[in-house]
Amino acid sequence: LRFAISTDRHDALLYSASDIHVVADDAVANHPYIAKLGPEALDPDTSWQLIYDQLVAPQYRRRRLSALYLDQSFLAGIGNYLRTEILHDCGLHPECRPMDLSRKQLGQLARASLKITQRAFDTAGVTNLPSRVKRLQTAGSKRSGYRFSAFARAGRPCYTCRTPIERITAGSRRLYLCPTCQPKNPD
Repeated sequence: LRFAISTDRHDALLYSASDIHVVADDAVANHPYIAKLGPEALDPDTSWQLIYDQLVAPQYRRRRLSALYLDQSFLAGIGNYLRTEILHDCGLHPECRPMDLSRKQLGQLARASLKITQRAFDTAGVTNLPSRVKRLQTAGSKRSGYRFSAFARAGRPCYTCRTPIERITAGSRRLYLCPTCQPKNPD
């Protein structure tokens, strides 16, 4: 046990952190790690326009989406499964860079970044379309069968085109995509 916070009703236990900093409220914003974070995807003040501006910013526009969406200085709060789900939702290949995309695609990506992240938060990690989730639940699917549209679905058919979902590695992390819906060269 590295660190514990306890109340009368709950305990928060931290076992695996290698570096722990406990700071006063007024010092949080100046902590070296916190100061480097980008906009928080679940912050009500984070708009799709802000994410659009991040996408076209000089420090981000030339980076592959596969790496960019795991960079917490670009957009904080996005992890591996959200990266897959956002890119799949937009039909974008992970090797695309913001500079390769049209304004319309950038706007769609910015909006999906908020939409998918908020959906995951509201549903305890389910990113699939609510109407699809309901259909799959009615058909008897368990949570693992309806949770994602692409993530962890290698070999299973894409819900849009029925092409098998592929698993690739990007940035030493697994990523899933539909080769038909997410072509390498976007239009």
